[in-house]
Amino acid sequence: MIKLYDHPLSGNCYKVRLLLNHLGLEYDRITVDIFKEEHKSEEFKRLNPIQKIPVLQDDGFVMWESNAILLYIAKKYSPNEYYSEEFHRFGSVSQWLFFGKTTLDPNLARARYITRFVPKEKRNQKELEFFRSAGLTSLRIVEDHLERNDYLVGSYTIADIGCYPYVNTSEEGGISLSPFPAVLKWCERISSQPGYISLGD
Repeated sequence: MIKLYDHPLSGNCYKVRLLLNHLGLEYDRITVDIFKEEHKSEEFKRLNPIQKIPVLQDDGFVMWESNAILLYIAKKYSPNEYYSEEFHRFGSVSQWLFFGKTTLDPNLARARYITRFVPKEKRNQKELEFFRSAGLTSLRIVEDHLERNDYLVGSYTIADIGCYPYVNTSEEGGISLSPFPAVLKWCERISSQPGYISLGD
């Protein structure tokens, strides 16, 4: 049985739930209250030494890093439309998954966190503007690609699932998506997929 240690407001946890739901897989969902620092407990540290969510437990096998979890689930339950063993397609999917974690998520997620969860009097405004500016730069890269493509890699895959959450919540970080019409249409296409769930589900 799959166990997912997550939090309902986490975009990284959401992407895992989204794939699980698309595949129709049953799993136990265990909420880790990061606002109460439950992820810093010794018990949780034994699951994930870097003390972050999500963590996946699958019949005794434990792993962390959200986009790696996407690859694991999609490959384990292949063949499916979200994953491909074809070399070029697999390479492109991996490329966007890494881009999501190295470029999109660090800026968009951090801007969202500061804007939504840090009181105004405690915010580092210079830091916030840096993340917003870097987030806009990364969104322009995605916009340029999506002007010529409906999805990141041909059809809807884990590449889209991996990059979607923090792009779709950009507004919560004070980053408007209105200058990115192709990105907005991409978000609409994702939300119309069978088995789609929203962030809070």
